[in-house]
Amino acid sequence: MEQRHTPAEGPACSVTPFHRIQVHCPVGKGPEAVVIDPDRRRAFVACSRGNTVVALDLGRAAPVWRAGVGREPIPIVLDQPTGRLFTADARSDTVSVLDADTGDRVTRIPVGAYPAGLGHAPGLRRLFVGNTADGTITAVDTDRLTVLGTLVAEPGAGSIAVDPASGRGYCANFLAGSVTVFDTRTLRPLGRIAVREGPCKAVVNPYAGHLYVANSLHGTISRVSLDTGAVLDEVPVERAPVGMCLDAASRRLYVCNRGAGTVSVLDTGAGRESHRIVVGNAPGDCALDPVAGTLVVSNAGSGTVTFVDRPWLPGRRASSAEHPLVGRRLPGFELPDLRGGRIRTSREWSEKKYVINFFASW
Repeated sequence: MEQRHTPAEGPACSVTPFHRIQVHCPVGKGPEAVVIDPDRRRAFVACSRGNTVVALDLGRAAPVWRAGVGREPIPIVLDQPTGRLFTADARSDTVSVLDADTGDRVTRIPVGAYPAGLGHAPGLRRLFVGNTADGTITAVDTDRLTVLGTLVAEPGAGSIAVDPASGRGYCANFLAGSVTVFDTRTLRPLGRIAVREGPCKAVVNPYAGHLYVANSLHGTISRVSLDTGAVLDEVPVERAPVGMCLDAASRRLYVCNRGAGTVSVLDTGAGRESHRIVVGNAPGDCALDPVAGTLVVSNAGSGTVTFVDRPWLPGRRASSAEHPLVGRRLPGFELPDLRGGRIRTSREWSEKKYVINFFASW
């Protein structure tokens, strides 16, 4: 594991650090979705190109176990009451079920063609599977591990969000540029919401009454009213937003920009991006540890999971290109001394013989 930064030491008046990359933890090939278990103090990661699920100890940021599943697992869901993990194995047309404690396989459930999205309704004891290739949604009983039924969505059905208050489900249809609304109890379609191109992820904010949709091909996040289904506005982010997680208490939405290697932090109250966090290559999804306040990001292109400390604090923006003088000897310069205004040279600076207004230099 690579340690990016170490805590700063110094006088009591030192500035609070920016959000800090704690560690990049190698997990395997193509980590996509990640889910947090705050009780077990673990994160579970679906590695799509390794056909595995990896359990990480949140305290040590280290693997605990690794388990094989079907081909190309993309999303992952944790069912707390049963202690089971569910992955949609896109190229196997199945959902794999694992024991969260041990990683042992419980069973595999046949679903539709190329399942690439999951939704969870713990109160109903149901799991919903978005089958991308045939544009359908399969409902699974999370206790009996049986298929309850199937409903028709639209081409590219994938990520599914559930609003527990209304009992509605929302399925993002990547190829159709839409969201299918359905009744999670009766499995009856309720309508269609047109969004931008390539919707990849849907997240419900029941406290604000909003649905957020990541439009990967358009580079925006749509905010939709849960009451009316109307698109209220769009927030631009960076290239190819594909994953999201919500911190409703602090009104922040974290968006994984796959094409930029960053996470956009959106202020959901103000409806704008507050800052960005540089993570690994091709981040696929993220989850927030509610105990430690750590953001956990899966980087499909790096084969790592990034742990971000205090992600709500603005950090330094990544430079688009390195300055040509980086790594070369500092050129000579002159600056006025804060005390008396005398011009001091770079030599005096190196010998610490002058005082400058550090904060004014920002």
